[in-house]
Amino acid sequence: MTVTLARAVQAPAGLASAGLASAALAPAAATLRPLPRQAVRWSFRAAFAAPYVVLALVAARATPTPLLGLTGNQVTLDRATAALDGGVVQAIGQLYPLLSGVLLRFMPFGVQGAAVLGAVAAGVLLQVLAQDMLRRGLRMREVVAFTVALGANPLYAFVALNDLQAFLGIALFAVAVVDMVRFFAWGDTQAGFRAGLALMLSTLLDPMGFVYVGIAALAAPVLDLARHDQRGIRRANVLVLVFPSVAVALSTAVLDWMVLHDPFAAIRGTIDVSPQRLAGLHHLFATADGLLLIAMVVAGATLALLVGRPGAIALVVALFVGIIGGYAIGLVPIAAAGNVFVTMLSVAIAILPPVQSRLTGALVVVLAVLQVPLAWAASSQREVVVEWMHALVAAVSG
Repeated sequence: MTVTLARAVQAPAGLASAGLASAALAPAAATLRPLPRQAVRWSFRAAFAAPYVVLALVAARATPTPLLGLTGNQVTLDRATAALDGGVVQAIGQLYPLLSGVLLRFMPFGVQGAAVLGAVAAGVLLQVLAQDMLRRGLRMREVVAFTVALGANPLYAFVALNDLQAFLGIALFAVAVVDMVRFFAWGDTQAGFRAGLALMLSTLLDPMGFVYVGIAALAAPVLDLARHDQRGIRRANVLVLVFPSVAVALSTAVLDWMVLHDPFAAIRGTIDVSPQRLAGLHHLFATADGLLLIAMVVAGATLALLVGRPGAIALVVALFVGIIGGYAIGLVPIAAAGNVFVTMLSVAIAILPPVQSRLTGALVVVLAVLQVPLAWAASSQREVVVEWMHALVAAVSG
């Protein structure tokens, strides 16, 4: 999802510095630093992934519990097994999203294999985001602070190792945001195509994929445009982003209509507005866990104000509402935790601009560091995460 360049890329002249799109640009430097050598990039990805792979191997020895059996990987595997073993027609109506279901069903070692794959993806995402921050001109201390804030907490590891489809959807959305900013602000058409394809893949991997597509489309009005003098360019850019996902949705609807005479069969089987979910939401916002989620939103809004990008607050709020709404209607597993934190921080890193003021830079670093205790505090309030960590400790000690 990154472009290999032999030299620094010069951004088009005359770009406005206000708005969300400028969050990926340095006000004083309009160049995109070149990528390091491929061997160096993959070495860092392997180093970042190694701790999560170790956790995945330890988790494979842990004793399963009923609550851990409701996490994303197990739920997806059970659903895919029932759908595919029931025949092609049944699979068409029940196996949504298609790609993640097939992936989990035929993954070697089942959920343990999915955990290892998620661990590798976690390392790759950390390296890609850190690399992109460096290329945009952020200081090393800021890159380190945000990389640690995202990677050194149990919520990131929990999502990566226990809900592969959600983690891949989040990762693809974060990468799509990076490319979307380049597409709108720099007029980089190739980045626009990559963003559209990344969003499309998220719809094939994660039930939340179409929510991410909708958020990306809603974010378009607050993006700066490199070719702002061309009439209809914003609508054309949005079309490039959403067309692949819309094509996937229409193709799925046509297939469901032809086979099952119900164009909404796949999505209808996914949506689940149960009393258990509504009770979970009520409990969430009646406890300290809900306050910690709100604190994450406040932290995101504060970061947007610190770096002079108030338009990003709309994206922060949209992400929060979208994820909570996705949980309410069944797009997120019941035993989920960390989706809000991982998504919001990943996207914040993807659009974070270089900071010129030393004071502002110090405040941004402090805000990033504070995300670590905030994430650990949130983890201590989620029963499924606590149970998972206890299982890991028991597997190591026993």
